Amino acid sequence: MNGFTFQSPAALALLLLVPPVAWLLFRARKKRLALIHAMGGGLTTHRRLRDVLRTIALTLMLLALAKPGHSPQTQSVSRSGRDVVFALDVSQSMLAQDAKPSRLEVAKQAIRDALDVMNNQRVGLVIYAGSASILCPLTYDYDFARYMLDEVHPRTVEFGGTTLQAAVEKTVDQIFIDGRGNVQDLIVLTDGGDHGSKVAREVSIIEEKQVDVLLVGLGDPQRGSPIPIEDEEGRTSFLQEDGKVIRTKLDEKALQDLASRSRRITYSPVGIRPFHLGELYLDYAADKQTDAADGDTGITIYQDASILFLLPALVLLLLSELWTSKGLRLLPAAAILILSAPTLRAENPNFRSDFDAALTAFANGDFETAADTFSDLYQTDGATPAQLAAIRFNQGLCQLKLADAQDPQLALIHARNAQLAFLSAKQNAPSLDQAGVQLEHTSTLIATYLEEIRKREEQEQKQNEAMEQLIASLQALLENQQTLHDEVAANDVPRPNQRNRKQAPKDPVAPPKLATENAATFHTRQTTLHTDATAIETEMKRIDQSMRAPLEDQPDPVTIMAEPLQLIAQVIAAQLEAATNLNTWNTWPHARTLQNSAIRNIEKILQILAGDSDQDSEESEDWEEYEEDEEYMDDSDAEGMPSSQTSAELAAGTEMQALPVPNYSADEILQQEKGNLQFRQQNRAKANAGKVKQDY
Repeated sequence: MNGFTFQSPAALALLLLVPPVAWLLFRARKKRLALIHAMGGGLTTHRRLRDVLRTIALTLMLLALAKPGHSPQTQSVSRSGRDVVFALDVSQSMLAQDAKPSRLEVAKQAIRDALDVMNNQRVGLVIYAGSASILCPLTYDYDFARYMLDEVHPRTVEFGGTTLQAAVEKTVDQIFIDGRGNVQDLIVLTDGGDHGSKVAREVSIIEEKQVDVLLVGLGDPQRGSPIPIEDEEGRTSFLQEDGKVIRTKLDEKALQDLASRSRRITYSPVGIRPFHLGELYLDYAADKQTDAADGDTGITIYQDASILFLLPALVLLLLSELWTSKGLRLLPAAAILILSAPTLRAENPNFRSDFDAALTAFANGDFETAADTFSDLYQTDGATPAQLAAIRFNQGLCQLKLADAQDPQLALIHARNAQLAFLSAKQNAPSLDQAGVQLEHTSTLIATYLEEIRKREEQEQKQNEAMEQLIASLQALLENQQTLHDEVAANDVPRPNQRNRKQAPKDPVAPPKLATENAATFHTRQTTLHTDATAIETEMKRIDQSMRAPLEDQPDPVTIMAEPLQLIAQVIAAQLEAATNLNTWNTWPHARTLQNSAIRNIEKILQILAGDSDQDSEESEDWEEYEEDEEYMDDSDAEGMPSSQTSAELAAGTEMQALPVPNYSADEILQQEKGNLQFRQQNRAKANAGKVKQDY
């Protein structure tokens, strides 16, 4: 055996235990023989040989602990000496899925690939968006770097956006070591879209510290991709800005511009195609300077020879046990005990009481507590298969009870839990026929719940379609009503001033010829709009009734259509009265007021159906009253107001008056100014953070 050695020679000190063990075996053998002789026996044994076999086996096992090895081979180790920091963009735009499964996941996998091919480079990890954070300083522990990489996700940094300058400054100032210029690499994985960096500052830092930068561009540079986001309830939607879905793409222009400003910056646009970052980096760093390289030194690897000691030791132990016929019988028994040991359970003294407590909770209707208790019992040791079957069977019954009178979605979850429980009970006790019966019953329930869920989804889909059609009809009604209102206003002419503008004058004024010709047309069109509003009201009542159907068990169910139904009734009444007033030119102003009221109510309906709150209801009412007054104020009203009187009233209202003498002390004034200074500083800090307008 060429080059045999012990790789852990310190373990050879354990051989000092062999003589005491051999002496104990020798003494035990003598005691045993003396006892047999004292009892008058003349048994012949081979105890001496068995003790020798055991002693030799112990010696061989202790030698195996010293890690014997042979056939040494020297493997050279080459150290590149370069420091590599990965800067990973974690802004929300990296969640875009034009690169599958997402740009961020592709970037993380690329870093893992690079770590797999690196030998002895020190690596670090920085993540950045609107700011930068160090997740891993320079280290040779690649497993730690991989662990920290797995923890990366958006919003790990302080605030959103994309600011490469923050990553560059953080890396140069806090990770890279001074004096190691030209052997430090920064690999940036990003989709571009920088929102606040100063390119000149970035280039200056890179040139000053002699850092080489590899920009890896991710994403489709041609077609924008939406950014999926997930809310707390697990629902996925797309990121929006000003009501529009944001679409992001690889900003090649910005990255190319940055790379063109320094020979130390290299841009590699991988886009959405597959790539191996490790191979890309090796090609990138192939001709670059290294700190040290030594191919002559290395580590010596030995072929493990422990098995050559362990196998004989096991054979000798087996022979020592099989030397007598009695030993042949004892060995299988010992083997059975060892193999069955993991399945033995310690008896649980509280099992019976806990089981009875769960049954009591079930009988009292507290099915959730009973289910939890049965679940805890199943996790504890000390139960036989029959008991485990009973636990799971009763747990399944609890789940079926919890599924009753529940929403189909929640009931489906409980039913599936019950199915698993009955199946486990059947596995623990195949003869438990009741579990099989309950399995069939539960399968039928699951099919029923699935059908209810399907029907509910179809009903919700129909309601959504009906709601969309209703909103479209309301928008068309609003547009037509607004158009008619504007045409009436455009064809109206000034009339003599009157105090009560909602009443026709006692002495009607002769209408213009054009107004007489248009009155019938306006009346007809307003009547048509009234008919359309009536049809919309009918559709709203139908939708309201369909929404009330699932809430029949409630005493007074209220749906989202309650307030819109009241408003549409006001719209219909206003349109009907407006149509009547449009027949006569003298009552057109009142008709326009009614039209305006109908328009405002339609807008309120649309706001409610769109999910908007009534936060501006009071302002809307005030504006409406103001607009009504403005509607009635024609040119003759404005001309009849004396300008001199208006000026006098204005002068009286703005007359200067003496101000009170301040009674503040100097300390109070300074304290107030101090508070104002803190307030301004806080606002300035918020404004600086607010410069990141695009938080993606």
